[in-house]
Amino acid sequence: MTRAVESLVLVESDTQHPLLQLLGLEVTTAANTQPAAPVSTREEWAQEARKLELQGKEEQAQAIRDAFLQHKPVPWVPWSEAVIGELLPRALDRQAPSNKPRQTLLDYALWHGQVAWIELLAAQTTFAPAHTVTVEGQFGGPEPNRWESMAVRERAWRTTAALRLRHLHPWAARNFKDLLRQCDQFGVDHRTPTGATPLMMAARAGNLPLIEALLERGADPLVEDDFGHTAWLFALNRATEDADFARHCIPALFERIAPAALDVQVDGRLLRLERHQAEYWLLSLMLAGFKTLLSSAVQRPFDIAKYRKGFFADTFLETLQHLPDYLWSPQRRKRTYLNHVLARAECHSSYQPARRLWARVSNGYYLPNPTLLLRVPHAHGDAPAWRPVLEVLNLPWAHAGTVFGDGPWAGLVYLESIAKLRAEPKDGQVAEDQPPDGAEPAEAAT
Repeated sequence: MTRAVESLVLVESDTQHPLLQLLGLEVTTAANTQPAAPVSTREEWAQEARKLELQGKEEQAQAIRDAFLQHKPVPWVPWSEAVIGELLPRALDRQAPSNKPRQTLLDYALWHGQVAWIELLAAQTTFAPAHTVTVEGQFGGPEPNRWESMAVRERAWRTTAALRLRHLHPWAARNFKDLLRQCDQFGVDHRTPTGATPLMMAARAGNLPLIEALLERGADPLVEDDFGHTAWLFALNRATEDADFARHCIPALFERIAPAALDVQVDGRLLRLERHQAEYWLLSLMLAGFKTLLSSAVQRPFDIAKYRKGFFADTFLETLQHLPDYLWSPQRRKRTYLNHVLARAECHSSYQPARRLWARVSNGYYLPNPTLLLRVPHAHGDAPAWRPVLEVLNLPWAHAGTVFGDGPWAGLVYLESIAKLRAEPKDGQVAEDQPPDGAEPAEAAT
């Protein structure tokens, strides 16, 4: 009432009240009153908080969340490196009575394709589900030509597919109102039971309408998981294993959640890889497929031994050949072209401009350049920062869940040796163009 400037509206059902006559108020209908001011929805408040967060205004963004969104903590324990590391001793304790930690470790391993944890369970416990998918301590068995191994391998693949389908099923549904209500309750970027954000799960499920709804609510497509995967890399990782997903889902997801460019730093030089460049796709596929490079959790088109050295042209071609022509032209659908791109952007290439995006493990095999820096955004809208690529990919944790025991990985040995060589200057110079002992000369891959 104290803010009335031109008129005062009094809502009263008893229009014959003597007080109204005493004040000389006229009776009118609601249709002639001024419309009420629109009330902001939770989605609009969430979008406003996200805008403020991107501008670095953390206090204002948090004030909106506290006053209007009032997000609650999730009632489950999301998977993470810290959580798995904490339950690992209990899961591997043969005397522990509860199988719950063991089941959690098994599910985590299948979801991420980190089958070394399953092999560890089979080696140190009597947990039956781990033994049903292993033979002689190896996930799927040691030799594919053995009948026993083939049967176990197929069972292991079915187990992996069933686990992933169970977790993705709600995110692939057309009716996702319950999921959006969870976002209203816990925040649009809350961690689901798998440790991924809703946008990551929707991306891996290929649910474009849900992705659109989450982006409208302010979902951040740049949030990462423990393996440096954003929502786009979640989708791209599945595309490396699922040809139909690459063909039918990746084009639409590319337009909505793929980064406009990849900013990298090599030897103090800043490089920007644009979407139309072949290096943009190859580096993206390396980032997306690094944690599952050695995984036997799904059926691979080539023998698993071929992946021990690193990425090779055929691994990329298996994914890229399913993209539409406007994303990957027919002229690029050749193994020789991919070998040329890989050779020209390797660490020791004399090609100009020298991008040096990956290291050549051996002839035709590559891994990300260990001295490469990626420009990644910090959480909560802080300024972006440059981080080593192997730190972003969480190499120690990815390796721990990939190679059980002292199993050799030629690619990892190469990365460690070249990283050490780069870190030790000789005669005031950083020996950036010298391959480690035993490495092949830098010649174009054929």
